[in-house]
Amino acid sequence: MIKWVGIKSWDKCGICLAYFKQGIQHENSLHCYKLGIPIVNLKIPLEEFVRILKEKGYVGKYSVFSFPLSIFSKGVVILYFESEEEMRKAINELKEYVKDEGKEKWFYNTFVNVDWIDGFNYRRGCPEYDKFGDWRSWKT
Repeated sequence: MIKWVGIKSWDKCGICLAYFKQGIQHENSLHCYKLGIPIVNLKIPLEEFVRILKEKGYVGKYSVFSFPLSIFSKGVVILYFESEEEMRKAINELKEYVKDEGKEKWFYNTFVNVDWIDGFNYRRGCPEYDKFGDWRSWKT
């Protein structure tokens, strides 16, 4: 079980999950851009990065993974955005803290189905929502 620590709450997940359980793709998923930052890609300590995110008002969460998941990834910071434009603005603002590492790309590509911009990975909606088709082909 992954233990998540909140940075600032994204209050759109509840209704999206409820619809998912009914087999319906909720519109929130179409306006949900998740930016993942593997902890191994941080240039500064996680605690310092989280402090910066809180100061800047970012919405998200993080987890330091335990065994056996830690074999594949040390953990990840996930930030939420309503548009690709907002997400890309955040990448530009945060790139000084993130190195372009490929150490854990296989894990995230395989199990989370992401694309990459330098050391950041991203996708739309939750990985479970891929049952409605690949997120790259969802309407905007």
